[in-house]
Amino acid sequence: MVHDGRVFLQSILWTVMMYNPVRILGLIGLGGVIVATLAFLGLLVARISGSTTLGPWGIAGVFIGAISGVVGVSLYALGVTFNRLVGLFNREVGTKQGMFGGLVFKESPDRYFGWAGLASFLLGIVIGIAALLLGITGWSIVQQWLYLLGSAMLILMGVQLGILWIFVRALDEISQRTELTQQDLGE
Repeated sequence: MVHDGRVFLQSILWTVMMYNPVRILGLIGLGGVIVATLAFLGLLVARISGSTTLGPWGIAGVFIGAISGVVGVSLYALGVTFNRLVGLFNREVGTKQGMFGGLVFKESPDRYFGWAGLASFLLGIVIGIAALLLGITGWSIVQQWLYLLGSAMLILMGVQLGILWIFVRALDEISQRTELTQQDLGE
């Protein structure tokens, strides 16, 4: 019975992945972004309350939040990109359904991956330079690690969004060439 349930669940998940990948990957990504937001809010509340140090659980929470945020954005971006890829090979399927069936985003957000990636990358660089300057002025690594972690995560996320933006633009170009070729042939 468990085997049949697993096979059924697997077939349902793969069917969804074949027609609207952003639905599953986007929801998992949204979960990661929610975890990151909760970790950030916890850190903000602790800092506003006057706490200047983090214990082991606080450090673990910040680490899990940072990783969850980057993985969440990456999975969502991957889902949107896969939607484009599925649409390229399977034109009958409405792959522009999106994560919530088009209720949140009227147009696909992949057109903003380039700007979002550039902004994330530049913000990471600015934070990294600020941490470097603070280190030069005498801050220890104990005081800098949180800034360095944020900088590294923002830079990595920016690079990945930039790569996926280029990939989506290439898929758009291929799709347009296919459509133009079909029009030229009178199909």
